[in-house]
Amino acid sequence: MPVWSSPFPCRVPDGWEPPVPFPGPAGSLLMFDTPDRVLQSWGRDDQCDGAELDRFEKGCQELLKLREQDSHLVQPCWADGPAPSADGITACLLMLVLQSNPEGLSSYQRLDPDYLHRLLKAQSRPRQLLNRWLQPRTDMARTDQPLERQLKAALTELDQRVTEQRHIETLLAQHQDQQRRTRRLLVRWMRPQAP
Repeated sequence: MPVWSSPFPCRVPDGWEPPVPFPGPAGSLLMFDTPDRVLQSWGRDDQCDGAELDRFEKGCQELLKLREQDSHLVQPCWADGPAPSADGITACLLMLVLQSNPEGLSSYQRLDPDYLHRLLKAQSRPRQLLNRWLQPRTDMARTDQPLERQLKAALTELDQRVTEQRHIETLLAQHQDQQRRTRRLLVRWMRPQAP
Protein backbone atom coordinates (compact mmCIF):
# COMPACT_ATOMS: atom_id res chain seq x y z
CA MET A 1 0.00 0.00 0.00
CA PRO A 2 1.44 3.37 -0.92
CA VAL A 3 2.05 6.17 1.51
CA TRP A 4 -0.70 8.70 0.83
CA SER A 5 -2.19 11.96 2.01
CA SER A 6 -4.85 14.45 1.01
CA PRO A 7 -5.84 18.00 1.83
CA PHE A 8 -9.45 16.70 2.03
CA PRO A 9 -11.37 13.84 3.59
CA CYS A 10 -10.96 10.97 1.13
CA ARG A 11 -12.58 7.58 0.65
CA VAL A 12 -9.82 5.09 -0.07
CA PRO A 13 -9.99 1.33 -0.62
CA ASP A 14 -10.40 -0.89 2.43
CA GLY A 15 -7.15 -2.07 3.93
CA TRP A 16 -5.18 1.07 3.17
CA GLU A 17 -3.08 2.57 5.89
CA PRO A 18 -4.27 5.88 7.40
CA PRO A 19 -3.01 8.99 5.60
CA VAL A 20 0.18 10.77 6.57
CA PRO A 21 0.01 14.54 7.14
CA PHE A 22 -0.43 16.42 3.86
CA PRO A 23 1.54 16.63 1.59
CA GLY A 24 3.55 13.63 2.77
CA PRO A 25 7.07 12.73 1.67
CA ALA A 26 8.24 13.23 -1.91
CA GLY A 27 7.12 10.43 -4.16
CA SER A 28 4.02 9.67 -2.07
CA LEU A 29 0.50 9.53 -3.44
CA LEU A 30 -1.80 12.56 -3.14
CA MET A 31 -5.49 11.71 -3.29
CA PHE A 32 -8.50 13.94 -3.90
CA ASP A 33 -12.25 13.47 -3.89
CA THR A 34 -15.12 15.33 -5.58
CA PRO A 35 -16.27 18.69 -4.23
CA ASP A 36 -19.77 17.40 -3.43
CA ARG A 37 -18.44 14.48 -1.37
CA VAL A 38 -15.85 16.64 0.43
CA LEU A 39 -18.49 19.28 1.25
CA GLN A 40 -20.85 16.63 2.58
CA SER A 41 -18.07 15.15 4.71
CA TRP A 42 -17.18 18.57 6.12
CA GLY A 43 -20.86 19.18 6.80
CA ARG A 44 -21.21 15.91 8.74
CA ASP A 45 -18.12 16.84 10.78
CA ASP A 46 -19.37 20.40 11.45
CA GLN A 47 -16.42 21.88 9.58
CA CYS A 48 -18.44 24.29 7.45
CA ASP A 49 -17.70 27.92 8.11
CA GLY A 50 -18.86 29.63 4.90
CA ALA A 51 -15.42 29.41 3.25
CA GLU A 52 -15.58 25.72 2.31
CA LEU A 53 -15.31 26.26 -1.44
CA ASP A 54 -12.34 28.58 -0.97
CA ARG A 55 -10.62 25.98 1.22
CA PHE A 56 -11.42 23.30 -1.34
CA GLU A 57 -10.07 25.38 -4.23
CA LYS A 58 -6.91 26.20 -2.25
CA GLY A 59 -6.34 22.48 -1.60
CA CYS A 60 -6.74 21.78 -5.32
CA GLN A 61 -4.21 24.51 -6.14
CA GLU A 62 -1.72 22.85 -3.77
CA LEU A 63 -2.34 19.48 -5.48
CA LEU A 64 -1.75 21.01 -8.91
CA LYS A 65 1.43 22.72 -7.74
CA LEU A 66 2.85 19.47 -6.34
CA ARG A 67 1.84 17.59 -9.50
CA GLU A 68 3.58 20.21 -11.67
CA GLN A 69 6.73 19.92 -9.54
CA ASP A 70 6.59 16.19 -10.28
CA SER A 71 7.34 15.46 -6.63
CA HIS A 72 4.13 13.53 -5.93
CA LEU A 73 1.68 11.34 -7.80
CA VAL A 74 -1.79 12.99 -7.78
CA GLN A 75 -4.87 10.90 -8.48
CA PRO A 76 -8.56 10.72 -7.57
CA CYS A 77 -9.58 8.31 -4.83
CA TRP A 78 -11.73 6.41 -7.37
CA ALA A 79 -8.81 5.86 -9.77
CA ASP A 80 -9.47 2.10 -9.91
CA GLY A 81 -13.14 2.47 -10.79
CA PRO A 82 -15.71 4.78 -12.36
CA ALA A 83 -16.01 8.36 -11.15
CA PRO A 84 -18.68 8.71 -8.45
CA SER A 85 -22.02 10.22 -9.37
CA ALA A 86 -22.65 13.58 -7.79
CA ASP A 87 -25.44 13.91 -5.26
CA GLY A 88 -28.32 15.65 -7.08
CA ILE A 89 -29.07 18.31 -4.48
CA THR A 90 -25.44 19.18 -3.89
CA ALA A 91 -24.96 19.22 -7.68
CA CYS A 92 -27.80 21.76 -8.09
CA LEU A 93 -26.36 23.97 -5.38
CA LEU A 94 -22.85 23.76 -6.80
CA MET A 95 -24.16 24.66 -10.27
CA LEU A 96 -25.81 27.76 -8.78
CA VAL A 97 -22.52 28.70 -7.14
CA LEU A 98 -20.65 28.15 -10.39
CA GLN A 99 -23.17 30.30 -12.30
CA SER A 100 -22.39 33.20 -9.99
CA ASN A 101 -18.66 32.42 -9.86
CA PRO A 102 -17.54 30.41 -12.93
CA GLU A 103 -13.94 30.24 -11.68
CA GLY A 104 -15.03 28.81 -8.30
CA LEU A 105 -13.80 25.29 -9.04
CA SER A 106 -11.32 26.02 -11.83
CA SER A 107 -8.40 24.26 -10.10
CA TYR A 108 -10.52 21.21 -9.38
CA GLN A 109 -11.69 21.09 -13.01
CA ARG A 110 -8.06 20.81 -14.08
CA LEU A 111 -7.78 17.71 -11.86
CA ASP A 112 -11.16 16.25 -12.91
CA PRO A 113 -12.23 17.69 -16.31
CA ASP A 114 -15.46 15.61 -16.49
CA TYR A 115 -16.86 16.87 -13.19
CA LEU A 116 -19.16 19.54 -14.66
CA HIS A 117 -20.69 16.95 -16.97
CA ARG A 118 -21.39 14.72 -13.95
CA LEU A 119 -22.93 17.67 -12.09
CA LEU A 120 -25.28 18.37 -15.01
CA LYS A 121 -26.18 14.71 -15.30
CA ALA A 122 -26.92 14.46 -11.56
CA GLN A 123 -29.61 17.14 -11.75
CA SER A 124 -31.31 15.90 -14.90
CA ARG A 125 -34.28 14.30 -13.10
CA PRO A 126 -36.15 16.91 -11.02
CA ARG A 127 -38.58 14.41 -9.44
CA GLN A 128 -35.70 12.32 -8.12
CA LEU A 129 -34.10 15.50 -6.75
CA LEU A 130 -37.30 16.36 -4.92
CA ASN A 131 -37.49 12.84 -3.47
CA ARG A 132 -33.83 13.03 -2.49
CA TRP A 133 -34.35 16.41 -0.85
CA LEU A 134 -37.30 15.09 1.14
CA GLN A 135 -35.45 11.90 2.16
CA PRO A 136 -32.96 13.49 4.58
CA ARG A 137 -35.87 14.85 6.62
CA THR A 138 -36.81 11.27 7.48
CA ASP A 139 -33.18 10.39 8.09
CA MET A 140 -32.88 13.36 10.45
CA ALA A 141 -35.90 12.13 12.39
CA ARG A 142 -34.26 8.71 12.67
CA THR A 143 -30.96 10.28 13.70
CA ASP A 144 -32.70 12.20 16.48
CA GLN A 145 -34.25 9.03 17.94
CA PRO A 146 -31.34 8.39 20.33
CA LEU A 147 -31.70 11.96 21.57
CA GLU A 148 -35.44 11.42 21.98
CA ARG A 149 -34.76 8.22 23.95
CA GLN A 150 -32.31 10.10 26.16
CA LEU A 151 -34.90 12.80 26.76
CA LYS A 152 -37.58 10.23 27.64
CA ALA A 153 -35.16 8.47 29.98
CA ALA A 154 -34.31 11.79 31.65
CA LEU A 155 -38.01 12.62 32.05
CA THR A 156 -38.69 9.16 33.52
CA GLU A 157 -35.81 9.62 35.96
CA LEU A 158 -37.14 13.08 36.86
CA ASP A 159 -40.59 11.59 37.54
CA GLN A 160 -38.99 8.97 39.78
CA ARG A 161 -37.06 11.65 41.67
CA VAL A 162 -40.23 13.73 42.13
CA THR A 163 -42.04 10.64 43.44
CA GLU A 164 -39.14 9.90 45.80
CA GLN A 165 -39.11 13.54 46.93
CA ARG A 166 -42.84 13.41 47.71
CA HIS A 167 -42.37 10.15 49.60
CA ILE A 168 -39.53 11.69 51.63
CA GLU A 169 -41.66 14.79 52.34
CA THR A 170 -44.51 12.54 53.51
CA LEU A 171 -42.14 10.57 55.76
CA LEU A 172 -40.68 13.83 57.10
CA ALA A 173 -44.16 15.18 57.83
CA GLN A 174 -45.06 11.93 59.62
CA HIS A 175 -41.81 12.10 61.60
CA GLN A 176 -42.50 15.72 62.62
CA ASP A 177 -46.06 14.77 63.61
CA GLN A 178 -44.70 11.88 65.68
CA GLN A 179 -42.24 14.24 67.38
CA ARG A 180 -45.05 16.67 68.26
CA ARG A 181 -47.13 13.81 69.78
CA THR A 182 -44.10 12.55 71.67
CA ARG A 183 -43.45 16.04 73.09
CA ARG A 184 -47.08 16.36 74.18
CA LEU A 185 -46.94 12.98 75.89
CA LEU A 186 -43.69 13.94 77.60
CA VAL A 187 -45.16 17.24 78.79
CA ARG A 188 -48.21 15.42 80.19
CA TRP A 189 -46.09 12.75 81.80
CA MET A 190 -43.70 15.28 83.37
CA ARG A 191 -46.50 17.39 84.87
CA PRO A 192 -46.95 16.67 88.47
CA GLN A 193 -49.94 14.53 89.08
CA ALA A 194 -52.58 16.02 91.29
CA PRO A 195 -52.94 14.20 94.64
